[in-house]
Amino acid sequence: MKAKKFYHRLNPTWCKGCGLFGIFEAIKRAAAALDIEPEDLVIVTGIGCHGRLNNYFNAYGFHGLHGRAIPVAMGIKLVNPRLHVVAVSGDGDAYSIGLGHFLHALRKNIGLTYIVSDNRLFALTQGQASPTTDFGMVTLSTPLGSKEFPIDGPSLALAAGGTFIARGFSGEVANLAALIERGMKHDG
Repeated sequence: MKAKKFYHRLNPTWCKGCGLFGIFEAIKRAAAALDIEPEDLVIVTGIGCHGRLNNYFNAYGFHGLHGRAIPVAMGIKLVNPRLHVVAVSGDGDAYSIGLGHFLHALRKNIGLTYIVSDNRLFALTQGQASPTTDFGMVTLSTPLGSKEFPIDGPSLALAAGGTFIARGFSGEVANLAALIERGMKHDG
């Protein structure tokens, strides 16, 4: 299967049961289904557990600063529009420091795919509350429960003019791969 050639020589080092394994497999399946050659694919990541994802692909990769996956991905896409550019962020990376970039990328609509791994925590830093943490949820940084209501990323994307918005589950890899494939084929 072509998806195997998207494996890097390194095995992922995420925690057992992490949803990033499903996201990793889904991106590989989507790229294989679209018959994308490794030299035509760029994976851009920010800071967080997802940030290692590009290390495992036999494709171009760029590991950016916290919250800056989108501007880097946009720059790559603008310089070389023929490339398939996939940016991957965690919910903290996307909806905290990167929120302004997220909204403006949707407005500009230059044709890249953005995947947000939303586990409702800053997982890399041992579970502090993120912008998507549920109200009242107890975390390391909110021992009395979160006092803020969560940000809803897909609703923000819709309000900012996103033209393809989907939500999937990393435990359902086939469905997630189909969503990512549709997103990568989408013109916008």
